[in-house]
Amino acid sequence: MKAAILNQFGNASELQVTHVAKPVANKDQVLIKVMGAGINPVDTKVRAGTSAMSKKIQLPEILGFDVSGIAEATGEKVSDFKSGDAVFGCIGFPDMGRAYAEYAIADPKSLVKKPNNITFEEAAAVSLAGLTAYQAINEHIKLQPKQTILIQAAAGGVGHFAVQFAKLEGAYISGTASNKNAEFLKSLGVDKVIDYKNEKFEDLVSNLDAVLDAMGGEILYRSIACVKPGGTVVCLPSSTKDDPKAIELAKKHGIKLIWPMMHADNKQLQRIADLLAQDKLKVHIDKVFNLDQIVEAHKAVESHSTKGKIVVEMV
Repeated sequence: MKAAILNQFGNASELQVTHVAKPVANKDQVLIKVMGAGINPVDTKVRAGTSAMSKKIQLPEILGFDVSGIAEATGEKVSDFKSGDAVFGCIGFPDMGRAYAEYAIADPKSLVKKPNNITFEEAAAVSLAGLTAYQAINEHIKLQPKQTILIQAAAGGVGHFAVQFAKLEGAYISGTASNKNAEFLKSLGVDKVIDYKNEKFEDLVSNLDAVLDAMGGEILYRSIACVKPGGTVVCLPSSTKDDPKAIELAKKHGIKLIWPMMHADNKQLQRIADLLAQDKLKVHIDKVFNLDQIVEAHKAVESHSTKGKIVVEMV
C-alpha cells in the first residue's frame, strides 16, 4: 500500500510517499480502507520533532491521527462495526495513528459511524479538532447560556468548531480572525468579529466569562486581562504549558487557567457525529490534497492562514 513515511524529524520535505506492507487487524481491531486523513497542527509538530509525542515514536513511521474510510475487516471480538461500514475517528492518539496511508488499523473504541450527509473528506477533518473544541467548551470552560466568550483564531480548525459548540450552548461569542473571514465567522454564529490585523481585541472586549486561546505568549497574556474574576482561560498550545508569566497573571486576575490535553472519548465523538447528522454542526475544509501532496498539505497547515481544515484524500 502507499503511505507517507517520516524517516527523520525535520521540515515537511522529510515526508516521503512510498510503498509499505498492508497492516493486518488483530481480533480486537478494525482494518480501515482510508478515504481521507485530516492534517492537524500537532501532526506538523510531531513531524518536526518538537512535540512531546515525538519522543514516543521510532522512525521510520507513518504519522496521522484523523481518519475516515470503510471498515474492510474486523477482528472476531469487534461487535460494533462490520465490513463495509463507513467510519471516522481519531486513531492512536496520543501515541501513533498511522492515518497517512491507504489502510490503517484502529481500536473500535476510537471510531464512530460516518453520517450519510457528510463526505469522507469532511469526516476526516472532524475528530481531533472537534474533540479539542468540544472538550474546551463543554468540559473545561463549562460554558452556560448567555455567558460571554472570546475565541482566538476563530476561523481555524479548532476555532470554527468551538464557535459552533459555544453557539449551541447559547453564549455570546467574540472571535478573532482576519477581515477576509468575517462573513464566514458570522455564518457560524460569531456575534462580534474582531479583525486581529487592525484591531486590538482587549480594546473591544472585557469582563468576559471565558477565552479559548490557540496562540499562547503575548496573545495569552492579553487574553487573561479580558476575563472577569472567576472566569476561565483555556490555552491550547501544549508548548506554552506552565508559562510562569501566564500563571502569575491568572493568579493576579483571579481566573482559572487550563492547558488541556485532548483525550479520546467515544461518547463525545458520537455526540459530534449526531450533530453533524442533524446539520447542527458544519465542517469547513480549506483545501483537499492527495497523498502525493502530503508535503504541501503540511506546509498549508504550518502557514496558519487556512480557514477550517486541511485534508488528504487517498487516490
